[in-house]
Amino acid sequence: MKKLTTMLLLLCLVVTSFAGCGNNSASKDDGKIMTINWMPQNDAPIDADSPITKIIEDKFGVKINYVYLDRSKETELLNIRIAAGEIPDVMRRNDSSYRTLIKEGALSEIPEDLIKETAPKLYDYTTQYGGDDMWTIAKQDGKLYGMPILENNGQYHYVSIWRDDWLRNVGINKIPETLEEAEDAFYKFVNNDPDGNGKKDTYALSANGLNAIYNAYGAHPAASYWALRDGKTVLSATLPEMKEALTKLNKWYNDGLIDPEFITGENKGQHFSSSVVFWNGRIGFSVPGLPYHVYPPFYDGKVAGSLNYKSFKEIQGENATFEYGVPLKGPEGKSGAESWGVFAGNFFVMGRDVGSGSEKMKKILEINEVLNTDYDFFLQTKFGREGTEYTNDNGLITSLLDTDQRRTLGLSTQGIQYMINNLEFIQNSETPESVEFSKKHGDIPGVEHYTKLVWGGLPSDSMYKSIIEQKVAENYSAFITGERDISEFELFVEELNNAGLAQLTAEAQEWYDARYTK
Repeated sequence: MKKLTTMLLLLCLVVTSFAGCGNNSASKDDGKIMTINWMPQNDAPIDADSPITKIIEDKFGVKINYVYLDRSKETELLNIRIAAGEIPDVMRRNDSSYRTLIKEGALSEIPEDLIKETAPKLYDYTTQYGGDDMWTIAKQDGKLYGMPILENNGQYHYVSIWRDDWLRNVGINKIPETLEEAEDAFYKFVNNDPDGNGKKDTYALSANGLNAIYNAYGAHPAASYWALRDGKTVLSATLPEMKEALTKLNKWYNDGLIDPEFITGENKGQHFSSSVVFWNGRIGFSVPGLPYHVYPPFYDGKVAGSLNYKSFKEIQGENATFEYGVPLKGPEGKSGAESWGVFAGNFFVMGRDVGSGSEKMKKILEINEVLNTDYDFFLQTKFGREGTEYTNDNGLITSLLDTDQRRTLGLSTQGIQYMINNLEFIQNSETPESVEFSKKHGDIPGVEHYTKLVWGGLPSDSMYKSIIEQKVAENYSAFITGERDISEFELFVEELNNAGLAQLTAEAQEWYDARYTK
């Protein structure tokens, strides 16, 4: 037995020298199988032996090694790996991280001509849906290190919801379309007992609804949003029209229209789009998020609707109703709503060890090209296997898995699905009704989409950004409640500039000019 054991150990050592032994063999290149270290959207570890992974590996003759990093500590853990020389082959990075990794020499240059040659459709889709300047924006010092990632939902703006049963109860038979009409409804929501319980316990709006009012005055005032005025970048929160909006909101607050708990938000610790106070019948108007955040049920028993719809019905009962509104027109006829934008500054990058123009780089590009041109393969990587992980009833695709199961299998962005720039594929995989709904309510003609003008990181963000964000949030709340008089708005702007905004504004201008000024 000792001799046999010794012989087996020696045999294993010999085999290891060529291809690895035991569980390690599958993760090493042996001249035949190419291993790709792919870092997905890490919400949970992926089963390395999942059937979906095997389908991908067999199709392309590769071994996919998914790199799991705790998403809450992803940046820190990734930096440790990079310092140790263990850079993933494939990653998704925002603009700030992207530029930093370029400077650190952690990424491989991706020749633009190689993309055109190896992934021509992907290149065309990126240009078609993102714009001609996509590839220029992605370059650093004339070289390309990442491919722009497009976002299908980014083409839509946020959608408002109204308690239309409340509107009818107070004598209003149409969904308000202007700020003036909304104001009339808001006062009646508070004073005319819209829920019929004989108590004065309802409010018009809370935190999310405030954005609709700012938008009606011509901007989105979040501390990360910049506006362009006469070719100059300006933090939206400092615009003079925001003073007008805050003046209006201060009056409404004093008159009891705004939920006093607006400062703590609407979601009460749940997903950002969850309007818990709307579900509970405390307010009658909100702007929770994008179209899919407020979907109604399109097919009974198959698609039950968004969390906002389901939770509202469960709490308020089937007789309670809400309807979808339009971005309100302000005093100057402006109408707009927040939007993520089709391109928000995210890039598909390849680590340094891939090598510019290498066979591995070509293989990764090939995988992305097939994802964007082979609809059946796209469905496999998004939903799994038809009849096992999902059903397809004349185009109505229904997943048979819960969220955790999808993550474990490595489906959608939990797996290799980062580079889906063929937006038609995404829309074709959704129910026709959901696409129609999104276009009807989230892309209304004439409505301005307030996207992030400056979507990349600025050099001084680490020093000043959090300070500016905190000061904007605190002072906006103070202006609304009256804790700070609105006459001090200009002083507030001066305080922001002294706290670092002046430096950030100069950097934002430089950033914008470098990307968009011809």
